[in-house]
Amino acid sequence: MKKTLMLFLPLLLFVTTLFAAGEPIQFKNKKHVLFKKSEVVPYDFAYHKIGTIWMRVTNFSMVGDDAYRDRTPSADWPGGSGNSYMYRGSIWLTGTRNGVRSTSSTEDKEFAPLSLVGKESILNGIGERTTTKFTDAIKTNEAHIPIGLEITQQSYAYALNFADDFIIFKYSLKNVGLDTTGNGVADNTSAIKNVHFTFRMDGDISKLTTWDTEADFVNRDDHAMCLTGDWDELKLFPYMDYQLAQDSLLWNELGLYVGDSTLTIMFDGDNRGRVSEVDINQIDSTSLSGYYFSHNPDDDFGNPNPLGVFQSPGVLAMQMIQTTPHINPKSYTTSYIGQNFSGDAAMWNNAIGKTTFDKLFKLPPFQGGGVNEGDYRAITTFGPLDSLAYGDSLEVIFAIGVGADAKNAGIYSFNELIKEMEIAKTLVSDNFEIDMNEIPELPQLNVGAVIDENNVFKGVNLSWNPILSLEHPNFTEFIVAKYKERTVAGIPIYDTLSVISKDEALVLYDASPNQTISVYDDAIEFGYDYTFTLFVKGYSDKYFDVELNSNDFITATGKSEVNALDEILVVPNPYRASAPWNNKNPSSSSRWKDRLFFINLPEDATIRIYTLDGDFVKMISPSDLRNIENAPETNKATAEWDLVSRSNREVAPGVYLYHVSSSLGEKTGKFVILK
Repeated sequence: MKKTLMLFLPLLLFVTTLFAAGEPIQFKNKKHVLFKKSEVVPYDFAYHKIGTIWMRVTNFSMVGDDAYRDRTPSADWPGGSGNSYMYRGSIWLTGTRNGVRSTSSTEDKEFAPLSLVGKESILNGIGERTTTKFTDAIKTNEAHIPIGLEITQQSYAYALNFADDFIIFKYSLKNVGLDTTGNGVADNTSAIKNVHFTFRMDGDISKLTTWDTEADFVNRDDHAMCLTGDWDELKLFPYMDYQLAQDSLLWNELGLYVGDSTLTIMFDGDNRGRVSEVDINQIDSTSLSGYYFSHNPDDDFGNPNPLGVFQSPGVLAMQMIQTTPHINPKSYTTSYIGQNFSGDAAMWNNAIGKTTFDKLFKLPPFQGGGVNEGDYRAITTFGPLDSLAYGDSLEVIFAIGVGADAKNAGIYSFNELIKEMEIAKTLVSDNFEIDMNEIPELPQLNVGAVIDENNVFKGVNLSWNPILSLEHPNFTEFIVAKYKERTVAGIPIYDTLSVISKDEALVLYDASPNQTISVYDDAIEFGYDYTFTLFVKGYSDKYFDVELNSNDFITATGKSEVNALDEILVVPNPYRASAPWNNKNPSSSSRWKDRLFFINLPEDATIRIYTLDGDFVKMISPSDLRNIENAPETNKATAEWDLVSRSNREVAPGVYLYHVSSSLGEKTGKFVILK
């Protein structure tokens, strides 16, 4: 009796837990008895922010974030910029059990979470993995007929340059049966027939967080295509046709990848109903894109800003990599806003059940030719798997990525995308591991301020030990660069200081008495915040172009030691809306960095700031507000102020007083803020 009771208790507990989540709902045919959505596991999500593409991962099947406000990363490229490439990624699962066909979809909210999203660091910190579970077997709405699938979802993101523009998703779709009696146990253990996997990608390329989601330049020119053969459709876009005419090698490089219907792509084309922001008086007409825009200023391909810099240079893609058991691509459908295909019948008739692959919608000549603009979605279906037995699983692995050539966009971005997707396939075949033996060693970049005999900041010395890089067979060159600002899309604007080939590096290393290579930079303007980067370049037959980088930053400030209060200065004075070292192209993710400097301070100085009326505003001391340890600019002679008061409010324009107290004495002065 005791043994029987012990066997019965777990079952009773399981049934009690299910009933606690909601009363059973009877279908009219009395054949299925399922439970309402469980309240035990709430909706949850995590974020991949380790690579260049940032993404939200959920436990309810959605990939990305379709919020209109307070949107979190949704294929943001580059990560942290707020430059979102995807509105929503979603899965549709279709199968037939006992003669009843049904589809469970993200859009109809027919997946219920079974676990929270767990995230862990892998590969010694250069990778991340998330894991979660959800199911369609818990009834979430009156119309839904569950298939009886439990989905285990994993995602992988990487920090290395050749693998940081995509995230790999792995789904295991398990037939867990159906509970038709309401006792909490699956009693319908029949096979699921004709199983289909569908991925729906709704890209809004690009969606900066400051832009209206429904603005024409956000989603009215987001074109979708499935690569079923060659790339001829790209020639329908004037900018890409122009690129191919200028660079004959582009077409050959792109043509190395032959389409097989596993690659679905979205990108920002020209919306002929909207005038470009390009100002032909400001652009660099000697560059490839600048020359084009100087002759076609209305073309807004890639959302160029007034300077002709692409704000959305990338190409969004879903690459199906592997299915086990294998299922083939079945159909590709291009839908647009207003064609949401809600409900099982609409999804089947308009997408899942089709066996055709849509082409880009081309306008007839009398309407101007080219491609129809529209807010498109890309819906790709794979299947069917004839039968999935009870307890068996269908495994699906695909990558979502953004390929981008930030300078040229267009065909160049497509070429970047192809390389990335090939590397994603390699990582899957290697069980998501990275072979670090393929990558040259990365030296530590040392950044040092150079101060003259009068304690005046003169420049920056950059040095590193190159020997481990030089000894690696895949190493090709060092590049030293710096930047002080970014584009509106968050991409650093680099100024290359030095390119050192492997042979040149060997000579410099042999000639160095301390076994280092050094680069000196005296092109430093006072007050600017510079980031210096050492790129280690290489080539791997496995990962193509590989790159690691080491960086540090420094602020060009005044003297490192002060002996007289007369040397104290406030810069800039007056402060005109923004200092010259601030971001000239503010966005929601890259705001104005209001900051002025009190320079040439005694080591123990304390600065108190007041209004002209004598109201106390803020007290500061010589320090680095960014809390970066051991950075060269954290000398004891500089204090920074972000123009925020002690009550955490931005200060108003006007004249301010400052009072410095120190062991050397006291000083009072004035400065002006203009906004």
